[in-house]
Amino acid sequence: MIIKTIKSGLVLLAIASFSFASAQDKVEVLNEKAIKSFKSIDTNFDAAISLDEFKAKRMKDASKEEQIEKRFLKIDTDKNGSLSLEEYTLAFENRKKSMQKRILKKTEEDIKKD
Repeated sequence: MIIKTIKSGLVLLAIASFSFASAQDKVEVLNEKAIKSFKSIDTNFDAAISLDEFKAKRMKDASKEEQIEKRFLKIDTDKNGSLSLEEYTLAFENRKKSMQKRILKKTEEDIKKD
């Protein structure tokens, strides 16, 4: 039991140390990726992503249209019907954080199984 606790603590400490040490670099890379993605979706170059532009780039299956529209509305925090670079970048970062949390949770579950 103590060994499992020590293993868990070491893994979490290593993850936290790595995350803290490279957080600034990750933010910059993440922002660059978000900006690149934003520009690829903004096909009319008006510095905003409309629902039609968002659907055109994100919807590969017509059955997912409602899901895509819900995601767009969630990201559109000022509810003006378009996504600014700031809204898009924030959503991009939040999605990345959510994925990291899921990975960490799975890692913790795997450790508990050992």
